[in-house]
Amino acid sequence: MEVGIIGGGAIGLLIASHLHEVHKVTLYVKREEQREALNRNGVFCSSLRHTAYVDVQLFTGQRMEHDLVILAVKQQSLGSVIDNLSTEAALLFLQNGMDHLEPISNLSNPCLIGIVEHGALKERDTDVLHTGKGKIVIAAHHGLEAIEDWAARLSTAEFPFVTGQAYFPILAKKLVVNTVINPLTALFHVNNRALMDNPSIQSLAKQLCKEACHVLDLSYSEQWERVAAVAYNTGENQSSMLQDIRLGRKTEVDAICGYIVKSAKGEAPFHEFVMEAIHALEIQSDRGEAL
Repeated sequence: MEVGIIGGGAIGLLIASHLHEVHKVTLYVKREEQREALNRNGVFCSSLRHTAYVDVQLFTGQRMEHDLVILAVKQQSLGSVIDNLSTEAALLFLQNGMDHLEPISNLSNPCLIGIVEHGALKERDTDVLHTGKGKIVIAAHHGLEAIEDWAARLSTAEFPFVTGQAYFPILAKKLVVNTVINPLTALFHVNNRALMDNPSIQSLAKQLCKEACHVLDLSYSEQWERVAAVAYNTGENQSSMLQDIRLGRKTEVDAICGYIVKSAKGEAPFHEFVMEAIHALEIQSDRGEAL
């Protein structure tokens, strides 16, 4: 299968390196420096024996002739990518949060929604550390049938794609995990396990979990078990939001916690607080102030 991947971050590099094993992969990035480095050195993923040499191009809104295009960019970049997308291929969206559901509904392309259950850390423009092996769960949004066939075609022995029941519950459950773990680890500059080891952080985590479950109409007891399991199983990992804060990048807090705030209509005080607190850290970083 011919697969295009938009995004040269941790997830884009991870997927490109693994799908290269069985598919023809084209990776689209936004910086010329990264394109040159990848064309020269290939993609190195810590969970693979060999460097993956894939076709790498700058994303310039060019016509894409692929069977599938995977959008592995962050929420804040997605609107620009969609506006400049030129392809009739099926699209697979792998964003955190749920803000992307509305613009996806306006697309004529067949669309899939997915969540990534791998841990990945981009170490440099060409290297990705595979910090936790998992799977990618996909579901149809519109225009596609036989989702099981898509999952089977994409999967490799070490990098499985699996199907879910429907996209909304898949995204909602992942959002609960993200809206608890991401902001708290970023605010306190701790790895994921601190949510379980530090009683005060755990207390805040439970409040965020309760708020999110109330807004999304999910069982608090079930989702807290999921949050706790992820925090334990990825205990030494840094959340993506913590990585963004440490590197002075804009976070996805508006797409994650902000979705809960908007949907709650004024009844999510814990999410309102952590969202503003993360914005405060972003402002400090922009000003060059110590965090």
